[in-house]
Amino acid sequence: MTAATGAGTIAVPGQRPAPPPPEVRGRTRIADQVVTKIACCAAGEVPEVLRVRPGGGSWRSPSSDAEVHGEQAAVYLSVSVAYPSPLREVAARVRQHVIARVAAQTGLDVTHLDVTITDFGGDLS
Repeated sequence: MTAATGAGTIAVPGQRPAPPPPEVRGRTRIADQVVTKIACCAAGEVPEVLRVRPGGGSWRSPSSDAEVHGEQAAVYLSVSVAYPSPLREVAARVRQHVIARVAAQTGLDVTHLDVTITDFGGDLS
């Protein structure tokens, strides 16, 4: 076939058009459960936090959870804190650390973060 008869042309690699930029090739959705796990791990990195109750608990014992809406996330954490830690200061450090970790790992903006202290005991040593 010739060009006059409508034959297609073959592109060699150097002649192929550049692919569209990554942000227009598709969508990335980060599941609520993934954000919950990241938030729980991050909260556990705060020294005074003894335990973080992961998601999926019963209605009687609060558990951690997250909800993703577009580029924003709301996070709800249930933590156990070591005695004699100052609870409000620990909760503030948990908030700051979790917000930074979730943003660094997912690119999501944590617009709401509740910290519920469900237990206070143990020892910092």
